[in-house]
Amino acid sequence: MYENKKTFESILVLIVDLCSLIVSMGIAFWIRYGIFYGRFEHGDQIWLLLFAIALYGLIFVLMDFSHHFFRRGMFDEFVNVVKSELIFSAVLIMALFVMHRSADLSRLVFGYQIVINTFMMYAARVIFKQYMVKVYRNSRHSNRLLVVTSSDQAGDVIENLKEYNEWNRTIAGLVLTDEAKAEEIGEIPVVAHREDFLNYVIRNDVDEVFIIDDKLMRTPLMNEWVRELEQMGIIVDINIDAFDLSVSGKKSLNRVGKYAAVTFARNLFSTRQMIAKRALDIVGSLVGMVILGIATIFVAPAIKLDSPGPVFFGQTRVGKNGRKFTFYKFRSMYKDAEARKKELMASNEVKGLMFKMEDDPRITKVGKFIRKTSIDELPQFWNVLRGDMSLVGTRPPTVDEFEHYEAKHKCRLSMTPGLTGLWQISGRSDIKDFDEVVRLDMQYIDNWSILKDIKILILTVKVVLTGRGSR
Repeated sequence: MYENKKTFESILVLIVDLCSLIVSMGIAFWIRYGIFYGRFEHGDQIWLLLFAIALYGLIFVLMDFSHHFFRRGMFDEFVNVVKSELIFSAVLIMALFVMHRSADLSRLVFGYQIVINTFMMYAARVIFKQYMVKVYRNSRHSNRLLVVTSSDQAGDVIENLKEYNEWNRTIAGLVLTDEAKAEEIGEIPVVAHREDFLNYVIRNDVDEVFIIDDKLMRTPLMNEWVRELEQMGIIVDINIDAFDLSVSGKKSLNRVGKYAAVTFARNLFSTRQMIAKRALDIVGSLVGMVILGIATIFVAPAIKLDSPGPVFFGQTRVGKNGRKFTFYKFRSMYKDAEARKKELMASNEVKGLMFKMEDDPRITKVGKFIRKTSIDELPQFWNVLRGDMSLVGTRPPTVDEFEHYEAKHKCRLSMTPGLTGLWQISGRSDIKDFDEVVRLDMQYIDNWSILKDIKILILTVKVVLTGRGSR
């Protein structure tokens, strides 16, 4: 898992460097010849550009220019850029000389390129690093990390985690395993103690838990925590020094800041798999937004004529590992629908933490049609494009449903919720038991693959067209 993350970071830095290299070569040619890429109309110049890109990529990998990228300061980064530019330039000259192609590269163009690329690459790396550390890390997409440790270790642990400047984790809170009273340590809020630790995880948005407490290692309590957190679908990292590795099934070696850790999870997905899923979401949601735009032309007037109220309905739902977001649909109910829900709870047809009823009096005439055809779901393509939801996943619960979740229920939120899923293609409203919904959701999560997502999307189209299970 750690090596997978390191490889992904290296690829990102390489892409930044190659973009800088291409642009700087273009500017160098423009300065020399007065035309932007004009010289690349000739095959020799195109060959030179492609060769330079391939050569830099090879040198980048062999010299490991991305090593400790996010830990390097401004000066160290500049030194690294100068080093990489000098090595690349020297190897490029030697390679062209050996291949008798040195005449393909103007000395002035080469000189301009070295100077321009040095400063451009430095600026690009700094901007990229600042974005990842300050913007991405504080976004909804980064992993929210809960640190579990003792009060005497907490200060050093927090300091070390901050020093490593990880872009994919934000420290969401601190759990103290002793009786010490503190509101915050190292500017990180103390959110719970060992007694209410698991309950806090159930009720709040936590993706990952890092446990580092020498006194708790090899204790029944630690083993219980790991099992409970795994059941919730939470990633668990434990300082590797003294933990019993036989406590759980799926595990991998990882790093949390400077600490070596063993990571336990119900399922461990690679960065490559998650990129593929997100790419499918972006492509699918862009197509969906076009369909939404066309549908709105016809649906919006019908909704407004049928009943007073807005065209779109926004509701706070609970997403991945407890994150809250605004969930959008075409409005299919009267404006007072939420207020009337309590009155109708006695008519709930679903056993468990969901609400469904046949002939719901809150649904408008137009609402019945757009629900039957699933047109009311189209605005969720916007949620998918934003990253709140995925095309395929588990359905996001309402806040009041989530408040009654137990540990076994929270695991269905360990992946980004979806517009459709295994439950939807298995009957949707025909399923009357929430435990059956959870079982189908866990079957999806435990056996997830990008091919299964594509299969579910195809089957969803079939279910929507036939109207099976919709209400």
